[in-house]
Amino acid sequence: MTTQFARRHIEARAPFVEAEVEIRRSKRYRLVAQATFWWISPNGVPHAADGTIRDISDRGVFVTGEAIPPEGARLDMDVYLPSLEVGGSKVHLRGEGKVVRVDRVAGGGKGFAAAMSFQAEGASGPTVVDPQGIQ
Repeated sequence: MTTQFARRHIEARAPFVEAEVEIRRSKRYRLVAQATFWWISPNGVPHAADGTIRDISDRGVFVTGEAIPPEGARLDMDVYLPSLEVGGSKVHLRGEGKVVRVDRVAGGGKGFAAAMSFQAEGASGPTVVDPQGIQ
């Protein structure tokens, strides 16, 4: 009984504070950029689709679009990032990865999160992680 009284007294004096805890290991960058991706369905049929990047990090990407690969699918992806300089050229990233989540997004569309390993066009090696290490 004393414990319930103390708990109510503390809760009345210190209102509940809701806080978001960030558990991601990498900073996400919100941007709008074009992406083209390819995957093979479980029955062996190859698919290709275009989408729009919603955000990207050094470990992955979230893409929205009409056609999306299923969770667990391995995929290849080309991303075209806008130039940060006036009159500069787009940055072309090529990547391999795996779909880790499929979601419905605002407006009734679809999207997916993928763990990715990207290389800039002409790069000599992976810039993030070994694609074979993506589980």
